[in-house]
Amino acid sequence: MKIDVVVPFHEKDAGTFTWCIQGIKQNIEFSRVIGVSHKRNKNYVIDAGADFFDEEHVIKDLTGQSYSFRLWGWYYQQILKLGMASWVDTDYYLVVDSDTVFLNPVKFFTENGKPLYCTGKEYHKPYFQSFENILGFKAQREYSFVTHHMIFNRYIVQEMLKKFQSDCVWYQQIINTAKTSTHAFSEYETYGHYIKNVHQEELNPRNLQWANIAQAPSKKLFKRLAKYYDYCSTHLYLRKDDSYRKRIERRVKFEIKIMKNELRKAINRITNRCL
Repeated sequence: MKIDVVVPFHEKDAGTFTWCIQGIKQNIEFSRVIGVSHKRNKNYVIDAGADFFDEEHVIKDLTGQSYSFRLWGWYYQQILKLGMASWVDTDYYLVVDSDTVFLNPVKFFTENGKPLYCTGKEYHKPYFQSFENILGFKAQREYSFVTHHMIFNRYIVQEMLKKFQSDCVWYQQIINTAKTSTHAFSEYETYGHYIKNVHQEELNPRNLQWANIAQAPSKKLFKRLAKYYDYCSTHLYLRKDDSYRKRIERRVKFEIKIMKNELRKAINRITNRCL
């Protein structure tokens, strides 16, 4: 099933955005790949191979300059991801963070057309406190949906937003929550646990092999990682400290990660031969 793929883009991820778009086009069945960004980045988005969508058209009267509190940009891109439910052409749409690169082919639907949801291990308590405050019931956490991408049903997104408990528009509830503490809301965790509670027929959890990587993106890096992972995220904040000591430290940790993967593969090969 071909679907629209939405990638919010900010200049800070210029080093990974092109890789992100290439990974999507090479490994995912897509209808359109849409880069959502400020109009100043239009040519960059198009040159990277994505259709451009002006972020200021997603939510009327809401822009990246509407607020200036700490982490506003981080919350703004979450609002954009949910708001794109009103603009995509396909019933389902895939959101991919712009620092995330798919390394191998990945399907997002079962053979009978049910969406597949990747799970993770993250647990951040404020996400679940916000979930309960906004939706009025508790999320039963068994796993996390924070995996740097999410398959959304556009109609369920719109249904969920209408259920946000507030006397203001839905995104204002997120903004009000954002002002209460640091990293207080997650669009992926909220949507994932909403369908887990309200639309269990949609829920098909699965494990993909993925990793957060502190190395700068490069062809050589992704070629190595493709031997072990379906996708990876090369977060800029993980390499914020660019001192020589930190670069060496990151390199050592990365090589140890690779060695562990090689060892795991070797053990699996031996085990399979013995069966």
